[in-house]
Amino acid sequence: PDACDVDIELDGVSLVSFYALPEDNSIGNVLNSIVEFAPGVLGEGTSASYINDMWLGSIISIERENGYWILTDGATDLEVEGTPTDPNLEYDLHIYTNLISYPFWGSAPIDETIPTEAQASIDAIIGEGTAALNIGTGWIGGLINLSGTKGYWFNTNSAVSFSYNPPVVGAARQSSPILPVPVEYSFFQSTQQAFYFINSATFAGEPIQEEDLIIAYNGDIIVGSRYWYGDVTDVPAMGVYDGESYSGYCETGDKVTFKILDASTGKLIDMVVDGDITWENNSISVINLTDEFIPTEIGLSNAYPNPFNPITTLSYDVPTDMNVLLGIYDVRGRLVEELVNGICAQGSYEVVWNADQHATGVYMVKLVAESSVKLQKIMLIK
Repeated sequence: PDACDVDIELDGVSLVSFYALPEDNSIGNVLNSIVEFAPGVLGEGTSASYINDMWLGSIISIERENGYWILTDGATDLEVEGTPTDPNLEYDLHIYTNLISYPFWGSAPIDETIPTEAQASIDAIIGEGTAALNIGTGWIGGLINLSGTKGYWFNTNSAVSFSYNPPVVGAARQSSPILPVPVEYSFFQSTQQAFYFINSATFAGEPIQEEDLIIAYNGDIIVGSRYWYGDVTDVPAMGVYDGESYSGYCETGDKVTFKILDASTGKLIDMVVDGDITWENNSISVINLTDEFIPTEIGLSNAYPNPFNPITTLSYDVPTDMNVLLGIYDVRGRLVEELVNGICAQGSYEVVWNADQHATGVYMVKLVAESSVKLQKIMLIK
């Protein structure tokens, strides 16, 4: 095939691949034009760095089927001339994570360029700052197209081999729903990243709007952000890389928290998460966000105040729709007042007991929900 040019834009941390390479595909030859930017390269379990005018590390050559993180001191263009990759190149993926290339110039939608029979073995695809999740009936997330010059992590549930379907010449490219975020809520791209797919997000009982910004935090450090795009939205959360913490970016086991920037008021709203928020590199979680606590188990909180005279507040949680009995009993176990008897929907509840008609003494609060029984001692002092 005739030689062609590959032009890759690099800016600090970039996830790339090569749809054409020269016959001499040594790392020194392929990356020669960017050595003044002190580059480093990370592959799947391999790495190399340009130090003291030489390449050091386990990456000896740049391969057509692999993806690479390229680290540079600043923004630059990497220009490579070589022969195009064989469009029938076969990718042999092992189970779990694989860092691979996209071997064509141009781009194509995920569900069209990956053969249908191979898609069942692929749970998720992670790109630079964006991801796609396979839900069985299709793909969701901000990563819509696979593109030449970009690298991708494929998360698989079984080993699979396939060759991409080439892009259709002249086909319209599907546009990504991802929009730029305000500088004050931006973050640095890292080679370490996890993604939280927001299935739903509500506050004040209403769904958030596309003008609202979802912000991911590790402690008080912003590690990712994304405008809600009206569907399941992939929000990145960046982690450490190469020993650098990026001033508090995530490490394995950290718990990511979320806030919503309400476009209508400009206020930041703390969100409660239903789902797994534990951070791990290249992990995918599907979560829901709300400004209200969503209980996951039956609970009876401490009465307040206690002791009391004559009013106290009782709080309880139910994780799903269920029949609830809440009553007050004396020390002999006799029911003195029934406060709740009926079906309660998932949620948290408060009940006020006014004991002005009852004598000073010790009482028991008894919550019965399905097969669970919760007891609490309270004291009325007049």
